[in-house]
Amino acid sequence: MTGVLEEYPLDFSRPELRAIRDVLARVLYQPRDLEDLILAAGLNPGHIDFSGSAVLQWRSILVEARAAERLSGLLSAVREMRPPVGPRLDELISPRPVLEPGTGPTDHLSVNGGGWRGFGRERVIMAGNDTLLGIAFLGTGVDRSRSICRVTATWGPARAAHGTAALIGPDLLLTNHHVLHDWDRGGTAAVAVEAWFDYELDEGGRGRQLSVVPCAPETITGERDHDWAVVRTAKAPPRDSAVLRLRGAAPPRPDDYVFIIQHPDGGPKMIGLSHNLVRHVDQDVLQYWTDTKAGSSGAPVFDSRWEVVGLHHCYVDAPDGDGVAYRNQGRRIERVLEGLERHGLEAA
Repeated sequence: MTGVLEEYPLDFSRPELRAIRDVLARVLYQPRDLEDLILAAGLNPGHIDFSGSAVLQWRSILVEARAAERLSGLLSAVREMRPPVGPRLDELISPRPVLEPGTGPTDHLSVNGGGWRGFGRERVIMAGNDTLLGIAFLGTGVDRSRSICRVTATWGPARAAHGTAALIGPDLLLTNHHVLHDWDRGGTAAVAVEAWFDYELDEGGRGRQLSVVPCAPETITGERDHDWAVVRTAKAPPRDSAVLRLRGAAPPRPDDYVFIIQHPDGGPKMIGLSHNLVRHVDQDVLQYWTDTKAGSSGAPVFDSRWEVVGLHHCYVDAPDGDGVAYRNQGRRIERVLEGLERHGLEAA
């Protein structure tokens, strides 16, 4: 163990420790699995608070493991039970942890979006909406997923961040500007970028064969106002990857359903399929309930026909007293396409 895990007591104000906690809570949360893990690590279950969410339980587990000087054994047991999480843990305990990209002050993220709109209907049951989809929807989603990868941007020996990207040309990746530029330190572009294709689990929960594709940081191009950026790969993506088409979608509307294929918490590829209603649309942004996490920045937002309608980039806080914590927000894909054209870039 190194770095953040050596501190006593553990400092949960450090983002890498919170990321470790969240990754573990995402992959191990069933009571039986947690019980087996705790016993395998030699911890006393009676010293652990099992009330609350998986995140709170994992905070208690990590605190107890550190106090008992059994963190190494705990993480070894995690790697044995969930091998695909190993690479992500290695990143987070390294001297240069790969974290969620910073966004600096957040007031500019809703440029021309007007912040939270159309609230007051958050808890209305949408009884008139038909949620049934043709079975081909699933196969088409898998096809679209072959364009999605995890991207890592590096700015120096101690600064790196992760996000999600999509292949929109034979060698062109689209993600957020704040993923490839360090918004917390003046917006400088990354000096190194790599993409992880096929970073996902198979039907048995095993990791697929990962393909690491280096990118050319000198090709980074983008616009901060609408939070998009592209970078070219330095070698060809895997042969079974797919180029994602950005044109052809109908304009999104409130109460539409939208789906996001993403790399939440920098981990294996996942999709949000529940409570996915669009709540607001204007000329620049759409806001929705679709689940995302840190690391989902830069993921394409799909409609029910698997056409791209937006580029996910942030969440928006609810107004005081509304009773809802936040919504997620994406940039309208039309604004991204306009930006690509201004820079002479072709998208599928």
